[in-house]
Amino acid sequence: MEHPLFAHLPLSEQHYLTDLDSRYHFSYQQQRQLVESCADLAMWKLGPLKRWMDEDGCSHMAGKHRSQALLADHLRRMEAERVKPTSYSDFFPSERLADTYQSLFVSSSTLMGRCPCPVDGEKTRCCNLKTLDAVQQCAFGCSYCSIQSFYNSHEIKVVQNLKQRLGELVLDQDCWHIGTGQSSDSLLWGNDYGTLDALALLAQRYPDLVIELKTKSHRSDYLNLNLPLNIVSTWSLNAPTIIEKEEHLTATLEQRIDAAKRARDKGRIIGFHLHPMVYFDGWQEEYGTLINQVTTSFRPDELMMFSLGTLTFTKAVLRTLRTGAYETRVTDMDLTLSAGKYTYPLEVKQEMFSFAYNEVPSSWKQGSPFFYLCMEDPSLWEPTFGFSYENDAAFERAMKQSYQDCLQAWRNRNLQG
Repeated sequence: MEHPLFAHLPLSEQHYLTDLDSRYHFSYQQQRQLVESCADLAMWKLGPLKRWMDEDGCSHMAGKHRSQALLADHLRRMEAERVKPTSYSDFFPSERLADTYQSLFVSSSTLMGRCPCPVDGEKTRCCNLKTLDAVQQCAFGCSYCSIQSFYNSHEIKVVQNLKQRLGELVLDQDCWHIGTGQSSDSLLWGNDYGTLDALALLAQRYPDLVIELKTKSHRSDYLNLNLPLNIVSTWSLNAPTIIEKEEHLTATLEQRIDAAKRARDKGRIIGFHLHPMVYFDGWQEEYGTLINQVTTSFRPDELMMFSLGTLTFTKAVLRTLRTGAYETRVTDMDLTLSAGKYTYPLEVKQEMFSFAYNEVPSSWKQGSPFFYLCMEDPSLWEPTFGFSYENDAAFERAMKQSYQDCLQAWRNRNLQG
């Protein structure tokens, strides 16, 4: 078979596909579908492909009708698997061991970027987040992460002379919120490379700027640094099943919440991102319990933001997952093309987001934190929250006002205390 993914399949599957093709004479398009199915089933640990093929059902046919019937039946079986909530009860991925990294200090022509929302039109509701890539590479092994598609897995690249670079950086007027977790986990490396010291100087120069440190770690030694209040620590949270089976090497849910408590107790502003939500068997119970843990462990005015989002994949990330033979079930889903990426259908997203927000006590919906959907279709806002924004500019204004009100409230509190 000519499909480039074919060479990455297990040899036993290559032999089976070659034999199948010799008897059915599939077109290139049909070959592609079978090869991708084979790669997906291997990832999900639900193979071999032969179990998903009913040759007896088309044995009375001949020629193209036979190959078309065989493939159509196979695709129906695959679709039935994808549309139901993913089962993790029989999925036990191999343990991922921590990688060995070489640290490199590199020059970089650009420090600032933008969030990965589509730039053409308002296909998703975008908050105009700016990104700052001080470090490239993450030591965690989240199976859905796009970082593995972009960077050398054995190198940590750190911008050299970062303190000087940030000292000379002049921000545009529309830059009020910077995220540092786009190309690495923001707190995994702590201040090992002096990145937090450098960011602190930038935060001091721009006191109304919100610099967000997003993490899946439980590292807390950075709390000994004298960081400005407008550097905000946030945690990506997920259901324990997803953390255990898909977010390899990361902190447990309890460790992340404990780390957030330590930051809160040190007088830091915090936030949470329930992202990416996964449509799996048992998702309501686990996400409901998670939200209860958060809302009983923190006061709403201690949080700046609480976002909801779900799985999205580019073609490049799907290709990396399939060619890398990762053991994962995150792609065991109804892959629907939306705004240039593959994700869940809107009705599945609406069900998950509405459930999550309805689990949040009403006392949390009156000011801080600011709730929003991250990189999601604008049509999902009204069914989820009961309100929406007419365009990206209105969303950004509301978020900016909420963040700055939260920041000012904390500053007033510190002055009074």
